[in-house]
Amino acid sequence: MRPYGQHFLKCEDVALELVDRLNPRTDDVVVEIGCGKGFLTRFVAQRGCRLVCYEIDESLSEEFKRNVPFENVELRLKDFLEVGTKEIESARLCYGSIPYQISSKIVRKMIELGFERCLFIVQKEFAEKLVLGRERRKHTLITLLSQTYFNVSILRRVPKRCFEPPPKVDSVMIELVRKDVEVDLDSYEDFLKRLFLRPNRSAKAVLKEMGVDRSEAFEEARICDLSVEQALSIYMRWSDDERRTLRNRSEFHR
Repeated sequence: MRPYGQHFLKCEDVALELVDRLNPRTDDVVVEIGCGKGFLTRFVAQRGCRLVCYEIDESLSEEFKRNVPFENVELRLKDFLEVGTKEIESARLCYGSIPYQISSKIVRKMIELGFERCLFIVQKEFAEKLVLGRERRKHTLITLLSQTYFNVSILRRVPKRCFEPPPKVDSVMIELVRKDVEVDLDSYEDFLKRLFLRPNRSAKAVLKEMGVDRSEAFEEARICDLSVEQALSIYMRWSDDERRTLRNRSEFHR
């Protein structure tokens, strides 16, 4: 077992489909997360785009360089979760076979860094949290967070045999396409965290505790049943109340 619990992709048909769907132009800057030994990297690099690859496991670097002898590829031995906006420059596309234990953090990072489109291979159960409607399962914080900023789609199944070593769980390929929405990430995430402290309580009860004006019928629903549109509607009122409170405090202390 690798020190970071990696499962390396090895099926060419999966790699080729990912590259075709990513469809990078030669003038694109593309980011790969967790490039490992360079299996996916080779297919993307052949499209001629500039490719910036992040890998936290330094022991893989020499094998990566042997497998990926392309001048348009740059390897950065760094934890991608520590990357800032300036570091990725004009990159608009991102892809990778994502370690299951950090999938939520990676999606959050995609929002923070402003990527337009992402293609990831992730655990099937995690993908279902992102995309399935409330008629199929309860929403979670990551459901609402991801669907606020992205249109999320499951594209295909990726069998266990496509990895070395094979994982114990099923995988899928997903696509995230950025929505045209301007919502402050830190503030919105803080709001959702407060809501999901009590996911099975009614929105009405939770919002009363948060001091938010309550006037809409859907607030009889439980927190875990709220849609993206409903959560955003409540957030807008909550953020207005927060700004009003801060402004009143400021005026009081003048």
